[in-house]
Amino acid sequence: MWANLRADYRRAYAQTSYRGALRKAFFTLTSPGFQAVWGYRLARWLMRAHIPLVGAVLQRCIEVWTGISLPPEATVGPGFLIQHFGGIVVNGNAVIGSDCTVHHGVTIGNRVSGGPSPRIGHRVMVGVGAVLLGGITIGDDAEIGANAVVVTSIPDGAVAVGIPARVVRIKTGQGGATPVRISEPS
Repeated sequence: MWANLRADYRRAYAQTSYRGALRKAFFTLTSPGFQAVWGYRLARWLMRAHIPLVGAVLQRCIEVWTGISLPPEATVGPGFLIQHFGGIVVNGNAVIGSDCTVHHGVTIGNRVSGGPSPRIGHRVMVGVGAVLLGGITIGDDAEIGANAVVVTSIPDGAVAVGIPARVVRIKTGQGGATPVRISEPS
């Protein structure tokens, strides 16, 4: 738990635009995104320590306080960064890799009650208002655009946008990108 929390803190601290170590630390610790991740880590630890009631109460308090629903049943890797306050819902069966970034208004869930949830790779960025649904896989280093609705798997290094989301390019090494030929519907 502590190693993951340190990685979460380091990532949030590095993203803070304030100057000065004390000011950066204060704004990192008081950020609703970091508080939600901190609450998730503690609630997950309590659940694994067979103290689920306290973890559930903590998770609900964090959910009301931050507007971010991140249940302890979800699996979230280290370095998880939530950029902005509120409107984030993550299904308890979702799996999120390390060093992922999620913006506000994102839903990561299933298409039908009890159905499979997304598996998100490492270093994935999910844009504002994006929706990821069902038993899909999002590859490592992928980017999901703002308001995209992702219902099919996305490969490693892909940039996906639209409703429904489609891959518009595949990122290559050193910042280059390979455009993907998109055929328009007839």
